Amino acid sequence: MRIGVNFDGFVPTGEAIALAKESVAAGAGSLWVAEHLGYREAIATCMAFAFAVPGEAALVPTAVSPYVCHAVPTAMALATLDEVAPGRAAIAVGTGNPMFLKEAGQAMVKPVAAVREFVAALRALWTGEPVHTEGEFVRLAGARLAVVPKRPIPVYVAAIGPDMLKLAGRVGDGVVLSAGLSTGSVRQSITLSLEAATAAGRDPEKIRRAGYIFFAASPDGGAARDIVRERLAFVMRNAFLAENIRASGIPVDHEAVIAAIAKRDIAGASALVSDEAVDAFGIAGTPEHCMQRLADFVAAGLDEPVLGLLGTPEDCALGLDVIRRFAAATR
Repeated sequence: MRIGVNFDGFVPTGEAIALAKESVAAGAGSLWVAEHLGYREAIATCMAFAFAVPGEAALVPTAVSPYVCHAVPTAMALATLDEVAPGRAAIAVGTGNPMFLKEAGQAMVKPVAAVREFVAALRALWTGEPVHTEGEFVRLAGARLAVVPKRPIPVYVAAIGPDMLKLAGRVGDGVVLSAGLSTGSVRQSITLSLEAATAAGRDPEKIRRAGYIFFAASPDGGAARDIVRERLAFVMRNAFLAENIRASGIPVDHEAVIAAIAKRDIAGASALVSDEAVDAFGIAGTPEHCMQRLADFVAAGLDEPVLGLLGTPEDCALGLDVIRRFAAATR
């Protein structure tokens, strides 16, 4: 098991680098950078981490979308990252958020096919051989890379719905789950992926099981809840989380949250996320409570919880101490 730390592109890159250094020093084994359209670019940020953050922590841009990224420059970028930071490069491929895709003039059409073709194209390009493919979404007529990774670059599939979860089991080196899931949804999602891996003749034990978790610690726990509440409201803009919310039994006006985020009304969306929802869909509270909740998510099947450290510098220091203690206890 290893603990990852997530960077969402919302803060200046210099601040992210400083927190990345502290995270690795505390025991984090992977640094994940979210590709939220309109914010800081994920692969470029991973390259900054490669130069600035010592150690062996994996560098994972996520979720790189076949709807806005072409396979050739994406393969080039990851091969370059691998050259700069040998053995540390990885990638998570996913559709991206429907609302942001729409703003970028893209439609989410046949998402499973789009991700499957993109993953296959990346792996083919990393061989250095000419690649010919005539897919619905990826068409290559002899493209090839002159810079070939010295070892396979792990490819995670970012998945929420059942079809994408099954694809992750069939073709991914790992699955990465969205933030905002309950432990029950985490357990169910991982089961779907591993069953698909088994059915495809793959060893399910070799499929990494990562999951984003919004995470904040504070001395009294109350401030931490308010911090996580805001980020949960943001991630709930994703319509694919509807089943997770419904299955939890927690009343959340999901459509109203989506409408508020579309207007960039973060405060209005946050007001729709109750304390009960925060407790179910994230980790927020005192350091001891956070330790227990982190253990709950691992027990649900994650072998790579990816924590979004939130709050003031003092809150982040408490969160880093939780990482340090948890990493030491699970070595």
